[in-house]
Amino acid sequence: MNIRVLTLACTSFVLLQGCTPDAAAPESTTSAAAATTQRTDQPLAQQTAQVLQPAGTDANGLQPLSAGSSRPPERTLDTPPPRDANGRAVLGSVPGQVGSWEGFGSRPMLRILDVIPADSIIAYTPAEEALKDPNNFPKIRESEIPYQPWAKELFAARSRTRFEPYVRCKPSPGPREVATAYGTQFVEFTDMNKMYVFPTGGPRHFREIWLDGRSHPENLKPTYHGHSIGHWEGDTLVVDTVGFNEKMWFDSDGSPHTDQLHLIEKFTRVSLERLKYEVTIDDPGAYTRTWSSGFYMFWTPGETFQFVCQDDNLASDLMLGNGDGYQSMDRSQPIFP
Repeated sequence: MNIRVLTLACTSFVLLQGCTPDAAAPESTTSAAAATTQRTDQPLAQQTAQVLQPAGTDANGLQPLSAGSSRPPERTLDTPPPRDANGRAVLGSVPGQVGSWEGFGSRPMLRILDVIPADSIIAYTPAEEALKDPNNFPKIRESEIPYQPWAKELFAARSRTRFEPYVRCKPSPGPREVATAYGTQFVEFTDMNKMYVFPTGGPRHFREIWLDGRSHPENLKPTYHGHSIGHWEGDTLVVDTVGFNEKMWFDSDGSPHTDQLHLIEKFTRVSLERLKYEVTIDDPGAYTRTWSSGFYMFWTPGETFQFVCQDDNLASDLMLGNGDGYQSMDRSQPIFP
């Protein structure tokens, strides 16, 4: 295990356990070397997955965090959401208030892993804990996702490698865009009949949602974000998106899709502090029927910052590799750079 992998593993421990670098290494170097020696007969990815896989709550009874996430409030607050002049809830900031939305609840992003693919290195919250967490959105269980056979095999393969385009600074749509690292902002321009989605992390991309009543154009050129049109249903923004390419993942889990992917998303600011995100996946090329999931996000006050993916990515091996071959590239970190 080379120095770069050890550094990344230490970073993941700090992020997941909420500790300082000094506190992350209380054991002697002799003990650490012995532990490493005992695992040399295993592939590197499996070694690191065993060390870093969340095994439940920490000493304070809290789930470990992904990079860029904030913990939910100790209690779910019900402060009324800010409203515009027409009385509709505002998804983003209002004058005098700055912040962004973070988090996606239990891991993985869109599913509860009641069935775990063989040799998976996906970081996950144990199913029984995810199901009983009152702050967790009722996500679909892995056993309920209506895969076509090839799609199920592809998901299992992705779960063993985590070769996610996002960590190579490629844009992502849908859930992966909304719940990116370090927060997401929604900015509505009422005079332009548009909503923009600005993620802080990732490749500095943004999505444009048309709110002027137009339809999707014919013969769309497939893109990373697709073509999004939306409308309001009370306090809920409903967004319909088609026209995706197959170069990205629409979630952090690795759910397969084809160019037939059609997403219906619903954004509801249920309170000042909480946003409900719901998504329906319709892709007859990859699934036998539509399926739905979602998550809650929490408002984090404060200015965001400039994130340049190639410079600030916390998992450079995932993005660039290190020239020493597959086995020396640690792709098992349960973090979201």
